[in-house]
Amino acid sequence: MAKLTDKERKNLIKIIKILKDNPTGLWIRELARQSKLHMETTRRLIQKYPQIFEEYADFTPYRINLKLIKLKNENISEKNLDIAIEL
Repeated sequence: MAKLTDKERKNLIKIIKILKDNPTGLWIRELARQSKLHMETTRRLIQKYPQIFEEYADFTPYRINLKLIKLKNENISEKNLDIAIEL
């Protein structure tokens, strides 16, 4: 896997902190809004690091584009981020 850039690390930490405050999960648009990141940046990071994030409550069969995102491990922190993404 490619090295985690400083910018990615900073953005991942923003997303992780928000999800820790919302353990039941948030949809991508709300995560982007709260983290002040572009929605596509948020989506790309979530897809790039499936070791950290879990998608659930996918309503695609009902033609509703809504996926809720939560942390796979609530104990993830800035200090153990590299271990969590297996670098």
